[in-house]
Amino acid sequence: MTAAQSRPNIPRWAVPVLAMLPIWAIVYAGVLNVPEGAITDPVLAQGEEVYSSCAGCHGGGGEGGTGPPLNGGEVLLTFPDPQDQIEWVTEGSPGGGTPYGSPDRPGGQQISQGGMPAFGEQLSEEEIIAVVRYEREILSQEEGSALAGEEGGSAGGEAESEGGDIGSEGGGASEGGAESGGGEPAGSS
Repeated sequence: MTAAQSRPNIPRWAVPVLAMLPIWAIVYAGVLNVPEGAITDPVLAQGEEVYSSCAGCHGGGGEGGTGPPLNGGEVLLTFPDPQDQIEWVTEGSPGGGTPYGSPDRPGGQQISQGGMPAFGEQLSEEEIIAVVRYEREILSQEEGSALAGEEGGSAGGEAESEGGDIGSEGGGASEGGAESGGGEPAGSS
């Protein structure tokens, strides 16, 4: 018997799979890495901590994965009004195939894949506001966040009265911000 005859054959499909394993491992590890930064706002720091459980789907830096990207302004295009994003995080996604977010978004509304769980039961209202602020201000670089200390406004107003000042930076509303926000955070029915 020759050496070629005594060795078992490796299935053809196994070679590319085995070749891709190191690449997959690097990508997977990168998705779980939450970017380090000098966050001094305690609410944003809390939002970063809460976001670590979101990173598995949305990526450590919000670059997307099984969930859509949240960085580079993407979340601001989908949810120009932060109250809509708070409701989304609280209630979760509708069934697959359902449009959501701003109809004025370039390229049209996003289409739900039905995979975003509702976090209204697991997270407090303050934690939801914190993670939404983190996604908007840190991952999407929103300036003048309506949730970060709007003077006399309605966005996040109830959270400010219950949980103290939810932020000290920035005043004023973001583009498309709190003008249509309402007094209560969405999903608090």
